[in-house]
Amino acid sequence: MNDFYKQSAFVQWTVSILMFIASGFVMYSWILLMEKSIVGILYIFIATPVTQFLISPIMKMTKVYSYLSPMLLVYAASDKKYDLHNGTTFDYIYAYKRKRAGIRWQNQLLMWYIEGLLVIADRLKEGSIPKTIEIRGSSYFFSERTAQRMGFRVGKTGAPEKINLAINYLDLLWMYSLAKGKLTFPNLSAIKTASTSGGELLENEEKLRSLLGFLEKRK
Repeated sequence: MNDFYKQSAFVQWTVSILMFIASGFVMYSWILLMEKSIVGILYIFIATPVTQFLISPIMKMTKVYSYLSPMLLVYAASDKKYDLHNGTTFDYIYAYKRKRAGIRWQNQLLMWYIEGLLVIADRLKEGSIPKTIEIRGSSYFFSERTAQRMGFRVGKTGAPEKINLAINYLDLLWMYSLAKGKLTFPNLSAIKTASTSGGELLENEEKLRSLLGFLEKRK
């Protein structure tokens, strides 16, 4: 969890609410621009990433986002489905402190993903979520080979998810470039969606722990 959430509840709620109010002004400015010119529609590529950054704290405080690790969260968790997402840009900025770009940062991200999956495994063993639960997520950070090593099936990403990623392309650009250690343009056609079930995740738990141990030795 990023350091912001180690602050007092009063500080967290105050900052979260102020940022949420600021997000309203961003979206309102977008509406005004669209009323003045059709070109204002393009502002969505700036307004959306900025808005998502600003609403991140309130989404966590209201439990819409449920964090499994500093850079892996579940959106609107239920007993039927865990829809996994990368941490937000708000989390990314906090998590990146004192880290190096490139392979070291990529390994750290992968470690956080695995740690989050192991949290799910613990919940499955405790019985707090059923083994029939669907676990899925789309990302450009992992390779198909890595996903398969973790017990996931890799398939095509749906059009709605690709559209959402396209709208957030500026965020993808700077986060992906930071992970690669140089300016790198994400290829949206290469976005992958990985899925598995709770039972299958438990079957691959030891593989996940072994991979995590291997990555920890490379830190």
